[in-house]
Amino acid sequence: MLQAIIFDYDGTLCPTLERQESWFKFYSASNKKEWRFENFNDFKTTHNDFVTKEGGIQAFYDYLELPCNMNDRKHIVWHEYERFKSENPMRLYSNVRETIKTLWEMNALNSNVNRNKRLRLGINTTNTWKSIYKELQSEGILPYFDGFITTEILRIYQGEGIAKNVEKPSPISIALMLRLLDSNGNVTIHVGDTVNDLRASKNVIISNPLRPENLITVGACYGYEGREQLEKGTIKDGKQINFDYLIDSPEQLIPIVKEVNEILEKQI
Repeated sequence: MLQAIIFDYDGTLCPTLERQESWFKFYSASNKKEWRFENFNDFKTTHNDFVTKEGGIQAFYDYLELPCNMNDRKHIVWHEYERFKSENPMRLYSNVRETIKTLWEMNALNSNVNRNKRLRLGINTTNTWKSIYKELQSEGILPYFDGFITTEILRIYQGEGIAKNVEKPSPISIALMLRLLDSNGNVTIHVGDTVNDLRASKNVIISNPLRPENLITVGACYGYEGREQLEKGTIKDGKQINFDYLIDSPEQLIPIVKEVNEILEKQI
């Protein structure tokens, strides 16, 4: 049976690209820079174009002529961004709370002897726990989760405080998440809104390097990269990989979980 579901945060549980627009407007004004975009779609297109190409988000800051050093966690931009997020908490996507609650309830212990441990839910994100904790709490879904892997945890694990080395698309953070939830990869769903979430779900080494595991992947098309990009999938280790499922709204995850459970039950 399905043992766990791992959720990305940005663009999967929370519409953070909209907050990114608000952040860049705020940071531009703080640095007395003119806002260059006419509307949200204009911002999204330009932002995503920079982020998906060489240079990433650093290149977008440079394009806007805003002070930033993504490799220096002591740079003022990090402090300002964390403060901004704390002072401007986001609401979840519509139906996320209801979906999480339903999944938690429908996968509790029951009469089925094969379900001797309830389904575990986890959050794997490059955010800090401090920056998302209040949002999860205020939206009433925090009690449904069993664990999290955030920047603070990855810094500790990496050993030198450099979380970026083990963040997605590296499978390392997913391996840590699986250990934390006490789950195997082939009986765990990973829900994310980028191809980096997909890449992180493949060839995950939990303990034995010669026995990598692949998670069941669900692409959230309502999030950051959108359906067109997620349908294309990506290349990893010279091979084409694609999401196992795609959803256009959070509640569409419920029938997928039911389907996966049925498939796994037949394998017992």
